[in-house]
Amino acid sequence: MPITHPTSDQSEQELQALNVELLGKPINVIREKLEAIMMDMCHGLTHQLQNWLKTDQVNVTLQQMNLHMLAPSELAQNKTSTLRHDAGGHIYVYTAPELLLKLSDRFYGASVDRADVPLTSSDFRFQERLGKYISGWVAPEKTWKTTHFEPSHGVGIKTVLTLTLDEKHYEFYVELDSLFVHTLVEELELQPRKDLGALFNKSLTATPVKVNVLLSKKTLALSDVLTLQPNDILPIELLAKAPVSIGTQHLFSGRVADQDGQLVLIFNDDKDSQ
Repeated sequence: MPITHPTSDQSEQELQALNVELLGKPINVIREKLEAIMMDMCHGLTHQLQNWLKTDQVNVTLQQMNLHMLAPSELAQNKTSTLRHDAGGHIYVYTAPELLLKLSDRFYGASVDRADVPLTSSDFRFQERLGKYISGWVAPEKTWKTTHFEPSHGVGIKTVLTLTLDEKHYEFYVELDSLFVHTLVEELELQPRKDLGALFNKSLTATPVKVNVLLSKKTLALSDVLTLQPNDILPIELLAKAPVSIGTQHLFSGRVADQDGQLVLIFNDDKDSQ
């Protein structure tokens, strides 16, 4: 079906699926490498589809690629094509029936475009053809075999492609399961960044922050506030204990003093243990 924008609830679910514990792990390196590969693949797939469908009114672009928590119930068995890698792991490819029917009809030269009809084995063979082409960019074609649907779980990588056909935009999905990501990690001999915590702490301690000091407070009647005019003089007194904060987080308090003609703040011994 044509592209629809995710709701706020859907976006929140996607964000919740990304575990911060994955920061600095090899899966992020894999995602970055795959993103570059998929961008090149889109150009190749566009040319391939133009040849298969005998039209130049088709184009494929990379919409997004994210780490994704794959649930066993997420993929529909009757709409998903599955390829298994020899070293372990799967790639799942799927799209909306509306797009698959259009692509399949064009490919097989149907005289009438179908709509709202069940998918046939021929339709799935064309989806598998697309899956083989895409997976061949990720790993050698000889390492892949089409297989029956096998549910998976864990953190994998989800790619969303935008396929434009006759000026209509559709989404096509490619998902790599966690087992195949692990296979890629082993083949590339990637190791986690063990020094990431130290680098993060070093960067964090160098971050500039604005420290706020409240020097005075004064309570006025609303009627007095309404009568204030430019150049009016408002007597104030310095607070005996001036609160010090960063944003809304209270840190400690201090007292104002004069040191060689300059106002200074002397910190009290009440620093927040947090």
